[in-house]
Amino acid sequence: MRAGIGTMCVLAGVAWAGALGCGGEPATEAPADGTPFHILVTNDDGIESPGIQELAAALRTVGEVTVVAPCGQQSGTSMSIGLNQEIRLRTYPEAEDAGDGGTAGLAGQCVDATPAGAVLFAVRALAPESGFDLVVSGINRGANIGEVSHMSGTIGAAMMGAYLRIPAVAASQGGRPGGFEHAAGVVARFVAELRRRGPETGIVYSLNFPAATAEETAGIAARPMGGSYFGIDYEETEPEPGEDAEGERRFRPVFGPPDAIPAGSDTEAHNEGLVTITPLRFDWTDRPMVDVLEGWDLEALLGADEDGR
Repeated sequence: MRAGIGTMCVLAGVAWAGALGCGGEPATEAPADGTPFHILVTNDDGIESPGIQELAAALRTVGEVTVVAPCGQQSGTSMSIGLNQEIRLRTYPEAEDAGDGGTAGLAGQCVDATPAGAVLFAVRALAPESGFDLVVSGINRGANIGEVSHMSGTIGAAMMGAYLRIPAVAASQGGRPGGFEHAAGVVARFVAELRRRGPETGIVYSLNFPAATAEETAGIAARPMGGSYFGIDYEETEPEPGEDAEGERRFRPVFGPPDAIPAGSDTEAHNEGLVTITPLRFDWTDRPMVDVLEGWDLEALLGADEDGR
């Protein structure tokens, strides 16, 4: 616990921290300029996840929301898509106001596809005439900080937005199960500020929330990707009694503590109880290394003979 989140809330390196706040209240509506702001909402936990429903409800204070998500769990799919897969679209009824700021029932549409596939389909087949102005993926149950982000279906869906030249946001909440109202409110305020400022394309703004209430949250900060909050290993297991396992060995994943966490990273800040914002570029190119490689004798790698063939 810490005293007074209003006095502790800081967004390092970003001048508009005050626009976000740290509480769970709804977003301040974006300035009404008469132009529709179309938001595509998706996730990797599936259409029935409470995280996507809370997120969509909060974002309706900022713009016009279309929900298109996988019909079932698709965690860990990164940016994969099914190139030869027929898309089947299912529609859920509009959610009804539950009277406590939440929603009752399900709202939106789902597809039997990966998160990135859902975004690609929605943009190509379901977008309004003017197109989507923003893709927002989440709220994921589980953090996507540090190097884990490369594996995340939540991040992958947002990256598909970036690939399609649409600004994108990903939101994840770590730790114990709980409500998403606080996170949804912060994301909506962040999106409202992006709308006001004009978000850049080619960037995914990844927001991660600790397992904490608004009162327990230690603050908010912009941080670079770094480290991993868990390690993955495998251990061999025995087949169940009566199973035919001839000629095979079986292994299951084991999740353990990470190696050292880099100072100043998003992983460090997350472990300290802060909300983190990490801008991720779709272009992974290490440009200084391009110059280094140009200094190699690259022609020699082609194995040309003495006649230049």
